[in-house]
Amino acid sequence: MVSFENALDTAKSRIARWNDFAGLDEVNLVRDAKGRISVYVVPQNHYTVAENSVDVLKNDLTTNIGGFFSDTIFVEGAEDWTKDLFGKIHELRVEDQDPPSGANTSVKWYVVERGIAKKAWIQCCQKEQAAWPYGDTQPDASEVLPKIVTFFSYKGGMGRTTALTAVALELLRRKKNVLMLDTDLEAPGLSTFFFPADDAGYIRKGTVDYLQEKSMNPNTPMNMSDYIIPLTSPVYMENGMGNLYLVSGGKLNDEFLLKLARIDSQELVGENLKKNLVQLLKDCCEALKGSGGIDYILIDSRAGFHDMAGVVTAQIPHGIVLFGKDSFQSWFGIQQAVRTIATSQADKPFAIMVDSACGVNGIVSEEEKENFIRVMAEKLEKLEGNRSILNNIFLEIYANPVKNSIEHNYSSPICE
Repeated sequence: MVSFENALDTAKSRIARWNDFAGLDEVNLVRDAKGRISVYVVPQNHYTVAENSVDVLKNDLTTNIGGFFSDTIFVEGAEDWTKDLFGKIHELRVEDQDPPSGANTSVKWYVVERGIAKKAWIQCCQKEQAAWPYGDTQPDASEVLPKIVTFFSYKGGMGRTTALTAVALELLRRKKNVLMLDTDLEAPGLSTFFFPADDAGYIRKGTVDYLQEKSMNPNTPMNMSDYIIPLTSPVYMENGMGNLYLVSGGKLNDEFLLKLARIDSQELVGENLKKNLVQLLKDCCEALKGSGGIDYILIDSRAGFHDMAGVVTAQIPHGIVLFGKDSFQSWFGIQQAVRTIATSQADKPFAIMVDSACGVNGIVSEEEKENFIRVMAEKLEKLEGNRSILNNIFLEIYANPVKNSIEHNYSSPICE
């Protein structure tokens, strides 16, 4: 029986047996929001694909994958109006890592996944740009901008937010100015490290408000003092340290969920979600110029494969800190995240891996650390059987129980 899992592979095998296959340069397979597959082929120079031959392939695909075939096959150059169509496909496509075995190796295979959501996780075409080039964060840049680092975990309860807070405080001790941004909007909790549960009136607006209001008034300047909260409590601040700022998820009142419901739809309209998040970061930088600027932006991501998490993890940052532990569920998420990170941006971000598992009394034994590193190396080397994916990023492993460590400086390795 044909299913979503095997429809694409079946289509590939049928196309590879097509009489005109040897005359092709490229095969582009586009799978739409319902899972239906369309075929866009590029013939070799001076090779013509006859219309009746296209009909033969259509009938073959209909017979073999049924409703998973969209009944659409386009041949580049057959009609002038398809030029723009093929141009768009070239922008979105990614090289197929699993072409049909035994097929003509000179033919290039590409895939475009057109889902309704999760675009940042599945449309990894290596053309995304970080919020700003990494070169602009270096001391010799004409205007030095902050480095952006996202903290991500596939599962909740990994100590991601705790670690971000600890790293922010460690950077303060090193006289760095830090902005923390909460994008875990389904369960915002970064502010609870600094304010009581009722926020005591400190929070006026947050990420949810900015994204909702910016989508309605894209050209209207925002009053960033409504969003940026300077953190100055002597509980965590001392003389001679850097400056610490927070943009919370938002004020948790009756309107919060209604705003959030409208943000989720932004990714369906162009690239508004990424665009508005980047603008939020730029507006924060501009607003804090007169206060010494920002050296680092630390983003607390949503756990799991949420649209927001995909944007802030794969498309915006210069670096990512991944949290996981030695479990089947955790490894599945880590592998997917690494694949996306490695294939999304044109300039590859660095990635750090942190083991969130904790042993007795919060202490991880050397044996546990070594096992975590060994298993991770094995899992990632087998990532779709393609080691070139791993070569796209710099991956360093910290088998360090940051969640429950009682040492004052446990965040130092991540800072380094």
